[in-house]
Amino acid sequence: MRNVLKIMFSSLITMLFISTASREGVFASNDIKVVLHGESLHSAHSPIMKNNAVLVPFTDIFATLGFKVSYDPAAKSITGVNTNTDTVVNLTVNQKTARINNMPYSLPSAPEIINGVTYVPLRFIGEAGNHQVRWYSGPKIVALYANENLFPVSIGGKFGYINSQGKVIIDYQTRFTDAYHFNEGLAIVYSGGKFTGFINQKGKIVIPKDNYYDAKAFSEGLAAYRTLSTVSKYGYMDLTGTSIIPPQFNKANPFSEGLAAVQIGTKYGYINADGKVVIKALYDSAADFSEGLALVSFQGKYLYLDKKGTVVVNTNYSQASPFHSGLAAVQKGSKFGFIDKSGQLTIPAVYDAVHSFAEGLAAVKVDGKAGYIDPTGKQVIPFTFEAASDFHDGLAAAESLEKTGFINKAGEWVIAPTLSWAEPFHNGLSYAYSDDSEVYINQLGKIVWRQH
Repeated sequence: MRNVLKIMFSSLITMLFISTASREGVFASNDIKVVLHGESLHSAHSPIMKNNAVLVPFTDIFATLGFKVSYDPAAKSITGVNTNTDTVVNLTVNQKTARINNMPYSLPSAPEIINGVTYVPLRFIGEAGNHQVRWYSGPKIVALYANENLFPVSIGGKFGYINSQGKVIIDYQTRFTDAYHFNEGLAIVYSGGKFTGFINQKGKIVIPKDNYYDAKAFSEGLAAYRTLSTVSKYGYMDLTGTSIIPPQFNKANPFSEGLAAVQIGTKYGYINADGKVVIKALYDSAADFSEGLALVSFQGKYLYLDKKGTVVVNTNYSQASPFHSGLAAVQKGSKFGFIDKSGQLTIPAVYDAVHSFAEGLAAVKVDGKAGYIDPTGKQVIPFTFEAASDFHDGLAAAESLEKTGFINKAGEWVIAPTLSWAEPFHNGLSYAYSDDSEVYINQLGKIVWRQH
């Protein structure tokens, strides 16, 4: 879990973009799966897609999310009451305005009666029930999971999860000897050094190990996996644990912007969510798509491809990274700078080390000191730090006198440099080391959890 803070040239985080396919009209589809906390929801009636919104029978979804529901046939109105969250939801058939606690909300599709069944928009009901709702067009899954962010913690070799206030939500489990961050409502856990499966935010194993040897985190509704009988090959499973793409790749990256880099033989190409190779495996290395382009290497040169596999930028640099904020870090000789999507070196290669842009700023280093520049190359935070990292949640870890703290975008210390090391903030917490123990701190610098 430790990640020592040092500025370096790296590709960092790719941006994710997910959307539903545009299609007019109404159609029922047995292919659409609804998954709540990692478990499939089954109904006598299939979900319906209309105007890019998924609709489901109202009685099923209200009951599943803990609402007591009533229906007025004369007014064709639906009322759901959740006493645990003090939430009252009101919808009316054929009307695109709904209410939560009497506050009006606009719906993409109105509730409607089809073949005697009343359907309601799933996203609206899920969010009213305090759930995140994500549509994954590749595997055709609507996933609902809790809004609450959880963070892995360990004491004496036992792993559990806390929330952002430091409260233990999933108790320390003797059966889990390692646990990872949640992605898309599921987290990988290990026991005795071996893959155990995926748990949901309630701590329940919803995708058991079964025949899986191991797996990677979910991204865009899919996760790379290997089986006991195909340890040398990767395939992809969906959020229900169902194999969607059989094991066949030597290496497999997470899906990003609808495509995933895979190794076929000794070369790399890209597949779509159906497993179809859409960019031939011709390249010596391949990074995830970011801002519509993917960085690949071919015969010692770095290239940027679009999603058709067309070379958009052909570089002559010794190193390169994916695009962020319209710019990509490159190495020219012993120095680093940034190119735009036309391949022009818009920020000169004058830096000893750089990070990619994050939240509008990039950490760079000159003569042993780190600071920050904006996308025009203008220095906005002076070069006063021994090391600096990316901005996340509005703060960036920086180092002074061999201690780490956090600064804001004005370069001011928000959390004084007293930590031995610290990871970037993620969902409001940073994992750090303080006073000879591992801790989580919030954005005020308060320790919300300490390893005893």
